[in-house]
Amino acid sequence: MKGTIKDMYSGNYLAGVSISVAPQITYSDADGKFSLSKIKLGDTLTFSSVGYQEFTQIVYQLNSDLDIYMKPKTILLDEVKISVLRNYKADSLKFRDGFAKTFNYNKPKLKDIFIAKNYFSNVPKPYYQANNSTASLVSIDVLSVISLLGKNNTPQSKLQKTLIKEEEQRYIDHTFSKGMIQNLTRLEGDSLQTFMRLYRPNVDTARNMSEYDMIMYIKNSYHEYNDKKN
Repeated sequence: MKGTIKDMYSGNYLAGVSISVAPQITYSDADGKFSLSKIKLGDTLTFSSVGYQEFTQIVYQLNSDLDIYMKPKTILLDEVKISVLRNYKADSLKFRDGFAKTFNYNKPKLKDIFIAKNYFSNVPKPYYQANNSTASLVSIDVLSVISLLGKNNTPQSKLQKTLIKEEEQRYIDHTFSKGMIQNLTRLEGDSLQTFMRLYRPNVDTARNMSEYDMIMYIKNSYHEYNDKKN
């Protein structure tokens, strides 16, 4: 007995479908075709394949080719919750790029407040600015003077300090992370928040720690935290 197996909806040929009838079993080829020998009237053929509903066919004629159409099976999956993992390095680079001008801001130096004068322009000059006069060779940038004498309190400088501080805190959050602490200590809720507040390292300490150092720091701090509670 021969036959062909197809998808009920698309009509595509199905390869690798299992066709069984005791005591033999065979599989459909790349063109969905199969053949069986020693079949008797009344035998039941069972067709099965991953992703399709099992199908049975009783043999009523021995010399006819079978056209079998299999119905795809709906597979129910458990609910999956997806959460986005932030990439600290990518976020940090993006943060730096977005505020590049502010991060690269430098307070004016003494040499920056002097501006060389151009005595080759066609604008009439007073006697003391004659080309052969040395009475005045430079002028002064008043805004630079104010910034220089303002003890670095310009809005640009203040924003730079704020951004650098924020970046430092983000680095601590990345290395002394809530997830790592929960995995190592099993703390939750208020206890977790209290622990993180008491043992949060400063940025210099965090930067000098390897990942292993940070793990040991959290474990040792957790033992100290429990001893104080008891």
